[in-house]
Amino acid sequence: MALTLPVGSLLFIDTGTDATTPTWTKLSEHNRQPVSLDTNRIERAERMANGTMRKIFIADKYSIQCSWNTLPSTSTMTVDGGYGAEEIRAFYKAKGIGSFKLKISYNGVSARDEIITVMFTDCSFSLNKRNVKMVSGVDPQEFWDVSLTLEQV
Repeated sequence: MALTLPVGSLLFIDTGTDATTPTWTKLSEHNRQPVSLDTNRIERAERMANGTMRKIFIADKYSIQCSWNTLPSTSTMTVDGGYGAEEIRAFYKAKGIGSFKLKISYNGVSARDEIITVMFTDCSFSLNKRNVKMVSGVDPQEFWDVSLTLEQV
């Protein structure tokens, strides 16, 4: 039986401070649920005096929803080293008031990557389990349910 492994993370956020050169940090695939990439088409359609229809296309904008079940709190605890729940939460608190760059990497091939500017529209964190196998001198192991909704600017 063959084992199929993922090609890497789907979502990357720009955690850098330089506006021209992004610093891409992956969001973990650890217990990630399917990501919804919905397109909102902004357009106006109206019927003209002669009965024909005219449509004015303005833009297509993404609405992205993703969630994780029992996501470990830090990247040192995730299976792929991607951002854990506490790190996503810290990013939300720091950059959640404004826009930031998001890279969608469909299959790990940079030619297919999409880089868009997004803002948080909804975000929730629920602490599931804490202090699992608490060992003295080691960070507590916490597991969170995380849900994010992002809208393209």
